[in-house]
Amino acid sequence: RGAGGYQMFGVTPAPIYDPQQKLAYLKEHMVFFRPGDIVQFKPLDRQAYDEAVAEVEAGRFDLLIRPVEFSLDAFLADPVGYPKSLQEVLA
Repeated sequence: RGAGGYQMFGVTPAPIYDPQQKLAYLKEHMVFFRPGDIVQFKPLDRQAYDEAVAEVEAGRFDLLIRPVEFSLDAFLADPVGYPKSLQEVLA
């Protein structure tokens, strides 16, 4: 028992909730994740994490966001290759 979701993988310097909607990627919705989102995390060393936190605090932090459509038919036709093609779009 415990935290679920992305917290099971680690921590992120990126705020995922901003009721004031000050950060660019949270202007339209105060909660970052929405149903159906595909999320790809990348590892950060301590220096990169601290730099990202400083950018958040300065109001300059932004995330790399790419629109992508998930196709169940394409996934069922190629359950190994299709996820790789999605990762290429998100890279």
